[in-house]
Amino acid sequence: MNHSFENEGLCAVPAIEYRNVYKRFDRTDGKSLRVRRGRKGEDKIKKQGENSFANAEASAGALKEESGFFAVNKLSAEIRDGELITILGSSGCGKTTLLKMTNRLYEPDGGSILLFGEDIQKQDPVQLRRKMGYVIQQAGLFPHMTVEDNISVIPRLLRWEPARCRDRVTELLALVGLEPEQYRNRYPSQLSGGQQQRIGLARALATKPRVMLLDEPFGAVDAITRLNLQNELLRIHRETGGTFLFVTHDIHEAFRLGNRVMIMNGGKLLQMDTPETIVRKPADPFVETLIRSAMDQERFWNSSITFARESDK
Repeated sequence: MNHSFENEGLCAVPAIEYRNVYKRFDRTDGKSLRVRRGRKGEDKIKKQGENSFANAEASAGALKEESGFFAVNKLSAEIRDGELITILGSSGCGKTTLLKMTNRLYEPDGGSILLFGEDIQKQDPVQLRRKMGYVIQQAGLFPHMTVEDNISVIPRLLRWEPARCRDRVTELLALVGLEPEQYRNRYPSQLSGGQQQRIGLARALATKPRVMLLDEPFGAVDAITRLNLQNELLRIHRETGGTFLFVTHDIHEAFRLGNRVMIMNGGKLLQMDTPETIVRKPADPFVETLIRSAMDQERFWNSSITFARESDK
């Protein structure tokens, strides 16, 4: 469990604040009914009288609800400057949607998101994204660019001098544990999956953003590489002091990395607290089930290790 956060209470303004945020999508599976009420339909309803009109409105609302779903449903939370927050939940629970609303890749249908006290809806989305680091599961490196060019994409867009870009690439490669002169001129195809993830992390850190968004960045690598990358991430978080939001569906990863953990299900925030508190006091049956499943896995591995050791005697 990550206990590196030491700035609690030092910053009066949250780094990120979600206020009753929601995002709704139409279904695309063809199973839902869609309500399309034209003028003739409205006239027909009005002729049924005031009470019938109210009933028809309620029915229409129910049909509209069937035609879509809330990816994020009235979520409110505060994230303090310098925290590493892990967002935990199964696929489709709204984790990635929340991250994409944070940098305006998706626009919320309601509520507001504040970045250091300023409503992001009042900010230019391109400039907003350039102020945030964003790391995705497959690293998202440009295959035709060298490592150095990949890392310096945003600095070049911001018109940094070539020497400054090169120095920053050198600094970042060292930060993510890759020897600069050995890797700067390689192409993504010449890197392992773990190395590509390190380059993706370096690229996201290029302009020293105060906020980092990480969407299951280690989900596609093997277990040993994943553990090493987790250690690197914790070290980088300590050294940079930034605010990190890390999406995962792995409860062990979430509890190991997060100062606090946000647990989501069905678009709703079920609990947000320290790993220790969540384990002691799960706030919801779903959370309790998650904890129990993790404990069952621990018991399995502990019993397997004990059995193996006794067999070797």
